Amino acid sequence: MSIHAGHRQRLKERFLKESLDNFEEHQVLELLLFYGIPQRDTNEIAHELIRKFGSLSRVLEATPEELSEVKYVGDNVTTLFRLITEVARYYQVNCAMREQILTSIDACGKYLVPFFHGRQIETVFLLCLDAKCKVLCCEKVGEGSVNSAGVPVRKIVEMALKANATSVILAHNHPS
Repeated sequence: MSIHAGHRQRLKERFLKESLDNFEEHQVLELLLFYGIPQRDTNEIAHELIRKFGSLSRVLEATPEELSEVKYVGDNVTTLFRLITEVARYYQVNCAMREQILTSIDACGKYLVPFFHGRQIETVFLLCLDAKCKVLCCEKVGEGSVNSAGVPVRKIVEMALKANATSVILAHNHPS
């Protein structure tokens, strides 16, 4: 019997018991890779990804083309990694939506930050508020490149009018 027998199950049980707090980066990747590569030892693949990209966050931000340069990393893994960053952003936005009254610039900033999580290109959002600073909507109004994003003023005005906004906040990121 191999010393690796039951390794996947032990790692999954450890995660459920301890969360990720005591995991090394390669172990987090290994756990994720279980779901993208179901029939192969993922430990060495996880180590190779960390060696190539330098960190877990850089692995998750890598393009599908960059990831495919690592042996055994295919469509399942690249889709899984993209899904993780997108779900994280979706989750953060969903949590932020619970705080509907934004009475300060700091509150608006905290509300808007999750919308930009993981975005690799400059993106512009329009936050529409009513007279009591209640969030009416927050919509993406433009995307650009790594260092610029254009948004037609007409689009901003139309969205604000459609939402019946009393005030609006235009926000964008700087991915670089």
